[in-house]
Amino acid sequence: YTIYCALRHKIVEIHIGIVRSINNLTLTLCKGPTMSEFSRFFKRTTFITPCVFMSLAWTVAPAHAQTADAPAASGGAPGQGLEEIVVTAERRTTNIQKTALALTAISADALVKSNVTQLVDINGRVPSLEITKSSGYETVVTIRGVGLETPENALTTSPGISLFIDGVYVANTISLDQTLFDIDHIEILRGPQGALYGQSSTGGAISIVTKQPKLGELSGTADVTFGDYALHRERAEINVPLGDSFALRASVQEYAHDGFTKDNFFKNYYLDDAGDTSGKIALLWKPTDDFSATLTTQFYSSDFNGSAQKDLRDPNPDPYVVTQDYPARFALNTNITHLNLEWDLPWFTVKSVSAYQYLDHHQQEDGSRSAFSLIGAYDNVAAWNTKLQNYNEEFDILSNGDTNFDWVTGVFVLSQKTRQFVAEFGGSNANASFLVTPDIETHAPSNLTFGQNLLVNHASYAWFAQGTYHITDALRLTAGVRVNYDSYSALAANFSGRNAVNPVQSTSNYTDTVPTWRGELDYDLTPDNMLYGSVSRGYKPGGVNTPGFSFFHVPTFSPETNTAFEVGSKNQFLDKHLRANFAAFYYVYKNMQFIYTDPIPFGGAITNIPSTHIWGGEAELSYTGGPQDRLHVDSTLSLEDGEVQGSYKSINSTIQANIIATAPGCQFGGQFYNPACWNAELAAARDIGGNQPAKMPSVLASLALSYDFPVYAGTLTPRVEYVYRGSFWQRIFNQPGIDKVPGYSLVNLNFEYVPDDSPVKVQFSVSNLFDEAGVNSRYTDPYGTFTTSQQFIPPRQVMGTVSYSF
Repeated sequence: YTIYCALRHKIVEIHIGIVRSINNLTLTLCKGPTMSEFSRFFKRTTFITPCVFMSLAWTVAPAHAQTADAPAASGGAPGQGLEEIVVTAERRTTNIQKTALALTAISADALVKSNVTQLVDINGRVPSLEITKSSGYETVVTIRGVGLETPENALTTSPGISLFIDGVYVANTISLDQTLFDIDHIEILRGPQGALYGQSSTGGAISIVTKQPKLGELSGTADVTFGDYALHRERAEINVPLGDSFALRASVQEYAHDGFTKDNFFKNYYLDDAGDTSGKIALLWKPTDDFSATLTTQFYSSDFNGSAQKDLRDPNPDPYVVTQDYPARFALNTNITHLNLEWDLPWFTVKSVSAYQYLDHHQQEDGSRSAFSLIGAYDNVAAWNTKLQNYNEEFDILSNGDTNFDWVTGVFVLSQKTRQFVAEFGGSNANASFLVTPDIETHAPSNLTFGQNLLVNHASYAWFAQGTYHITDALRLTAGVRVNYDSYSALAANFSGRNAVNPVQSTSNYTDTVPTWRGELDYDLTPDNMLYGSVSRGYKPGGVNTPGFSFFHVPTFSPETNTAFEVGSKNQFLDKHLRANFAAFYYVYKNMQFIYTDPIPFGGAITNIPSTHIWGGEAELSYTGGPQDRLHVDSTLSLEDGEVQGSYKSINSTIQANIIATAPGCQFGGQFYNPACWNAELAAARDIGGNQPAKMPSVLASLALSYDFPVYAGTLTPRVEYVYRGSFWQRIFNQPGIDKVPGYSLVNLNFEYVPDDSPVKVQFSVSNLFDEAGVNSRYTDPYGTFTTSQQFIPPRQVMGTVSYSF
């Protein structure tokens, strides 16, 4: 035994020496001697991506070798490997490693350590997930190149990625702009979810799970955060038992900071600021072990100067300075109230989610993203206001899992009413008025280029069923189907200074019934290694275009579908110390909805691109090792590509703007009445066949390393995170100089100190350590002046947090 121990120690020592030598060589090849060289090199090439994974692969083995005689893990305890992750993606609780689909779960702790305050901050941390901004306020989520190419017409269409909060379907894109609050974890499902999630899941789904009340437990947490830019965040959560069968959870958050971007035209006017308040109250009633009812209401209120949208023509080179002569404003108030019921019966379980949603949004912005003194014209959106009321119900029946056939069936019902008012002024006369008067619809001023009062009613009904048959203990077959019915009705009042009669009213209606489905086969090679293959079809409903002043009016647009072929593997190695998940996919994406440009300004609407194919691969690695599993490593990688199939021509709005400015037939307002101008624009239509889909970086990668150091009277955990988001095309037109969004890389630091036997915890964080002026997105206005602007990620932020729990 003594000889064995000596030999084992020597072998491990030699192994470590070899690994260190290889790591040094890898860092040399990857240009990694210094952090600055590392960062600069990463921005120039994607060669670092395989280097990161090569280094990780060589590093994890020796770290585990030092703890080889630790007991096998069921998860979580020191020396026992990775913690088991439980998700609800299949409408029942399952181990993420036993769930046969591409799925990522992010814990609340990971969100805090990465300074993730909004969904957009998750960029780069989840394979194939891209979150961008549109026109400063709409959050556009794209997964594997499938998302929303119609944000400016969001009332008459649906997102491509469905969002759920505690099982409640959130059917609008404005709510995605909220600050995250009281989160337990977030689940991101990649690929169409045609059976269980239905409409708006063409590309996938995001499920936000908040913290819930607990019986018999008096507990609470409070923390305060301060940072530069006058940042402060105060949070408090408390759980109170109310007898044996009731529990109340209440939570509140205030979050604010000064703006990152200065508007040079005004004194002390900063954009990209924050000022919001969130609150939630949840009451749990659980009279028996078999029944529970949770009534929850949560609100969100935000009021700030608006997001900075920097014109590509802005003469100031500073990315955090803009020159705009019309002040932006943003205000949003939302409420979601829902009742969640669960009843376990002898043969099945019944679940119900009943919800009411309210949204009130007001915004104004400089549509030209510039100043009259610079371009000799103005385009100011004085009002862009939205009010929404939404009711939805989902009723599910699930098997109890006592047989070799697991099944779920249910119905979904949605009724939504949305009203939007827009008033946009444009012209070249100095000292113009932009006042929105009470009678503006019937007495539109001459410089009102576009006005609309729009009411949209959307109803959706669906029945779905999915079952998994255990052919053997290791082999399972899953099949699911969903029948979706959607209807839209729109009542529009269009008015402007060009109308002889104000307003011009119109009505539109649309209905469709579309089936979607999923089939999947998975096999356990071992208890810790699974292979799966699936084919699924997702769907987004069609809808109506509101009539306006257009050359050719398309009254309706078709539903889009996405047929996805996917293979994947989920694995745990090294006694559950290494988790490695892989997926590859191929999409046949039909009738992508996007905004076409009409020859007449403001006349564009939604139409369909017949066919687009998308393909790619993804990897997620997690490792824990070292003495008592103190080392933690997480890494992700995704590679994607695709192209529009065949030939498809469309007018590019940026080219249209140049024609309007130079073509003889377009002078003196000819773009609104002269056929010669319209024909010149139609002749310049571009073929977008072969173009790459929008908002789809070819490369996304991340690497996070942390280590738990035992220090005096506690544990210190430093964490470094590297995120790389590759370049992508913002629009389907793929126009160089306009649509290409450059890639960027980020380094974030976090230091957490947890004293032994103390309710206090301290954190210090630095996000965007090297102050990278990364571009989140570009936005080319499909209406008005067709201006292209870009929004930057937040600059470096330094903050500290002290929290107390009991």
